[in-house]
Amino acid sequence: MHDHVTFTRSPIIATETVPVLVFVDVDGTGRRQPMEIEREVAWFPECEAHVGFYHGGRLLKDAIQLVDHSYGLGSCLSSAIRDAERFAEQYSVDGNSSLSLEVTATMKLTAVLPSPVETIREVRGYREVPSDWYRNSEGTLVELRKLWSGEEASMPTTVSRMKEDSTLTGTIWSSRNSDEANASLLAAFRAMAGIAV
Repeated sequence: MHDHVTFTRSPIIATETVPVLVFVDVDGTGRRQPMEIEREVAWFPECEAHVGFYHGGRLLKDAIQLVDHSYGLGSCLSSAIRDAERFAEQYSVDGNSSLSLEVTATMKLTAVLPSPVETIREVRGYREVPSDWYRNSEGTLVELRKLWSGEEASMPTTVSRMKEDSTLTGTIWSSRNSDEANASLLAAFRAMAGIAV
């Protein structure tokens, strides 16, 4: 049983019955056989923010990465900006420096099994969808067998990556920008991601 639990305050925004191809030990010998099943899968949004040092437009170093976890959708954004401002002050980075700091935010949908396994106040814990569940469609098993034998093939979509096209990424703060420009970047990302202020 897959027992990795992820916690969130974010609401489930989509559920879907998904045809899944899994591999199970059917006879206790460790030899795995494909099995077609259907599973109810749910998705909730979560954000992560990266603070990075840049020179000449190229990333020199990732300074910090923050995620929402159980603090609420978009909670990591303001924390990352505060950290970037602190780094900018600590290293004397401003709009005229050759070094710059940027905060990049990503909002993605995380796939989980729909029934919470644990609830603590407003925070719910869900079992994550296993990374080896494949969206079962025509040709999924054929493509996997080709990959396993070293042939060229298309990688089938895992259930956890089904909603990747819903991922949003953008810069929400830069040491090269004015306070007003940074506020606009953050507001635009929040609006695109549907994050209430």
